[in-house]
Amino acid sequence: RQNASCPPIHIFGARETTAPAGFGSAGTVVNLIMAAHSGATSEAIAYPAAGGSSYGSSVVAGVSAVAAAVNKLASSCPSTEIVLVGYSQGAQIMDNALCGGGDTNQGLSSIAVQITNIASVKAAVFMGDPRHIPGASYSVGTATAAGFDPRPAGFTCPSGSLIQSYCDSTDPYCSDGNDAATHQGYGAEYGQAALTFVNSKLSA
Repeated sequence: RQNASCPPIHIFGARETTAPAGFGSAGTVVNLIMAAHSGATSEAIAYPAAGGSSYGSSVVAGVSAVAAAVNKLASSCPSTEIVLVGYSQGAQIMDNALCGGGDTNQGLSSIAVQITNIASVKAAVFMGDPRHIPGASYSVGTATAAGFDPRPAGFTCPSGSLIQSYCDSTDPYCSDGNDAATHQGYGAEYGQAALTFVNSKLSA
């Protein structure tokens, strides 16, 4: 039974590399969803979001943090509809936790999907995901090249119907472009589209 204190919708946001604690650039979409759904709650995934030589260990810690946060909420609030919003490294950790498949470049050998309460996750928005591969059913944007830590060719996420992954061709992180500003601009460019997608997946 759902506790009365459980929200109808709960949004987990994960920030990009080196962003200060909080939602980082994921906040644009988190706030759009919050504004559209009264009673919705949100929280930021607490993980290092480190870059450089610490990137791999940050990703591994982040995947565990996403799985733990989602599993905890889903077990205590089974009727709450969960939305994931990840930006850059934040998208990578949510991608790994939701889709499994391992991330050997970052030292994550486990291929299991780490979110056990998968049915509670209703929608996921990834922006500038380094694991992006072109041609995935959930890929949105102009990118035709893979990110810097791409999924293997032909990888299929078992929860792909829940995902929209936004990446444009000029992005140097999720594609092979050379305009870092593109990587920062997805909230403004695709925020409304992401909200429309999330709304289509929620019943609350």
